[in-house]
Amino acid sequence: MKFKEYDIRPEELLEKMKPALQKDIDFLIKRSDQFKESYCIACDSDNVIHWAEKQGFHYSRCNECETVFMNPRPTDEILDEFYKTSENYKFWNDYIFPQTEAARMESIFKPRAKKIIDICKKYSIEEGVLIEVGSAFGTFCEAIKEYNYFKKIIAVEPTPNLAETCRRKGIETHEETIEKLSLPESSADVVVNFEVIEHLGNPKEFIEKCVSFLKPNGLFICTCPSINGIGTLVLKEKAKVVDHEHLNYFTPESLKGMVENLGLSVLELLTPGELDVDLLVNAHQEDPQLFEGQDFIKQIIKSDDTTKNTFQEFLKNHNLSSHLWMISRKT
Repeated sequence: MKFKEYDIRPEELLEKMKPALQKDIDFLIKRSDQFKESYCIACDSDNVIHWAEKQGFHYSRCNECETVFMNPRPTDEILDEFYKTSENYKFWNDYIFPQTEAARMESIFKPRAKKIIDICKKYSIEEGVLIEVGSAFGTFCEAIKEYNYFKKIIAVEPTPNLAETCRRKGIETHEETIEKLSLPESSADVVVNFEVIEHLGNPKEFIEKCVSFLKPNGLFICTCPSINGIGTLVLKEKAKVVDHEHLNYFTPESLKGMVENLGLSVLELLTPGELDVDLLVNAHQEDPQLFEGQDFIKQIIKSDDTTKNTFQEFLKNHNLSSHLWMISRKT
């Protein structure tokens, strides 16, 4: 494996994070009587069934497109307050991000920046303006600035302490949600967002707003968890990725369908994840009972590094990794 889960999420810090995490969960649970029932957030179908319950939150699965989503779900007002006051995000900003930034830069953000530039070259996007929505600690903006490929890089980050971190790094930062962003329309060549869309109450509105800032033929690039990834296929709601923050879990096909229905042209769908096997190994170490009846996966977990790496490549190449990328174009 190129890197491990605990390189970017140290076990001892995750343990110390638990009180902050619980405060965030409690925040949402106390307001759950204000949650709203929803149709499928990807295709608007009302043909949905109960999928799972976890930590007091309920999830539905669409029988039409197989998207899984929290239902009932927080209102936009609740989510806005949640992300502005999150104890967990403050902990990440104060402890996890600073202590793991070097590992994240080398393992995630430098390769990600290069990948974005390679995509832009492939689809004839030269120089111009890039907007990152949900910039968090600002590490991606820092990484891509080093290439001097874009004339301007803009961070959009609504969480106050994270936005302040971005500003301290010298990044042009807008401390607001994309829905409230006041930049001129059709002013950007590329809009990227990494692990953002799964957090949103209204992902369609988010995409439409992002696209409004794109020039014609501009690229909208997003990443998110895939509900068809190995983690949720094996562990379902017991997978760590299913949590109080994540409201939406698309399949590659349902994400593509939603984006195309919004008028975008999908250029590529891929799952280039690196951590699926490592996450399963760690989950098994923490609770072997999660894997009762999963003899094949237990065999992979017990295998040597060569087998694990080969299996990880198989997952990546067959859209079975939990990490989903979509590259699309404004037409």
